[in-house]
Parts: sequence; C-alpha cells; structure tokens
Amino acid sequence: MGATAATFLTSLIPPLPFLLAGVLPLWVGALLSGVSGLPLRPGVLGAGTLAVLALILAAFAGREVFCPGAGRCPAWKLTFATRPKTPAYAALAVAAVLGFALQFGWRTGDFTIPLGGLGILGGYFSFAPPLQWHRRGLGEVIGGFCFGLLPVVTGLYLQCGQLLSEVLLYGLPLSFTGFNLFLIYGFPGPGAAPGSRTLAARLEPATGALIFTVCNIFTIIGLVLILLFPAASLPWRYALWPLTILAIINQELVKRKAYRDEGRLRLLGRLTLTLHLGMGLVFVLMLWQRL
Repeated sequence: MGATAATFLTSLIPPLPFLLAGVLPLWVGALLSGVSGLPLRPGVLGAGTLAVLALILAAFAGREVFCPGAGRCPAWKLTFATRPKTPAYAALAVAAVLGFALQFGWRTGDFTIPLGGLGILGGYFSFAPPLQWHRRGLGEVIGGFCFGLLPVVTGLYLQCGQLLSEVLLYGLPLSFTGFNLFLIYGFPGPGAAPGSRTLAARLEPATGALIFTVCNIFTIIGLVLILLFPAASLPWRYALWPLTILAIINQELVKRKAYRDEGRLRLLGRLTLTLHLGMGLVFVLMLWQRL
C-alpha cells in the first residue's frame, strides 16, 4: 500500500506544472471576488482546487489511455494502476463528488455542476471518445479555454455566484497563452512521423507560427492593459514587465523559426509554459495585495 502511494505521488511530478497552470487561474477568479467586496470562502476555494486538479488528472489519464504519446506534454505514467482506465474514472468521480458538494453543500450556485461539466468536456474528452477534440484539431482552442477563462470564471462564480467583467481582463490573456502553449506542444517537430492530428500538424509550419504570433500579440496587449489598469497600481505590477519581455522573447524565437529545430522547439514550449505559470502567479499576487 505504501509503495503504491509512493509510486502514485512520484507519477505526479511530470504533470505538476500543468496542474499549477490550471489551478492558478481558479485562484485568480476567487481573489477577484474578495477584491470586489464579495465573499471569499476558503473552504470553497479548497474544494474547487481539488476538483480542478482531479479534472486535469482525468485529462492526463485519458491521454495515456486513448492517445498515448500524443503531443509533447509530459505523460502521467499509470504504472500504479492495474487497469489503465481506473485513474481516469477515479479522478472523474472525485471531481463529480466535489461538484455536488459545492453546489448542494456549500450552495455555490446552479451553474456549479455545468461549469464542471465543461471542464470534463474540455479535459477528459479532449482525448476520450466520442469527442476527442485532440484528433479534430480543436484541442488547442479547448485547452486555452480550460487553462484561462473557464477557471477564472469558475473561481469567481464558486465564491459569490456572480460574474464580473474583470474576469475578461485576466482570463483572456491566460487563454491566449494557454492556446499557444498547446499549439507549441502540438508541433510534430522536424522529421516527425505522420499521423498527428493536432492543429499545428494539420497546418503548414509557417501558418502555425502566424497563429502563435497573433495570440502572442493579444497576450502582450492584455498584459499592458493590466499594467495600465488603475487597480494595478501596486508593487507587484512591475512583475508584468518580465512577463512581457518573455512574451517578446518567445515571439523572437518564432520569428527565427524555432519550430524547425527540435531543440529550440522544446525551448519555446518550456518558455511558453513558464509564461503561463508566471502570469497566473503574478495575477494571484497582485490580487492578493488588493484584499
């Protein structure tokens, strides 16, 4: 039992950055409730965090079951489970139980379970049939939504049962960066075997680079808007400058056709993931100071 638990915990190390990338936007939404003078309930935030983690793990498990090795995202090795589908079903069950507890126990609102349903459709069913967004060239769009605007909206709604326009200020830049993250991780790379169905694999490399550029420009615009937003007049606003510079560096790599070299393509993927994580962390710190 102890060895199985240790194996399970060790298996969580590769997907850990993506777990954080999904949780930080949820915290952004929750803190938006507090800074707006609405309730901020730690118990709800804790349960919501566990539910988001479960949904992300369900997506990773679904990928290993239905599309092993798809894309460049790290794998969640399921060696601790005798049946490959068991971890996916267990994660979905945990998310479902937490969703019911939030809606009917904490009374977080009628849209709690539907929001969780969107997380299942965009996570587990990105790889599981019958939807398999990953094979339809839509996985990047769904991934950006699930790692940006959706968790920000959910974090706010779970706290107060309301929505505020400020979710767009933080959620959209995260969505654009999340889209680029999954776009880059979907690039097949030079000399890769045919068969990948990701958006980047369906397009010419130059077209994929152009799409990355457009979304990256929107990300930079979003960071500048947050920098100029009156409520951002706090010490942590200066942390937006390194993020903007990092986005520009990523753009320079794309301009220099990093997607044509395996080593630089991996570097671009790591830097894009760093940008998404950095944005989520800085947004959390900025909002925390406003409480």
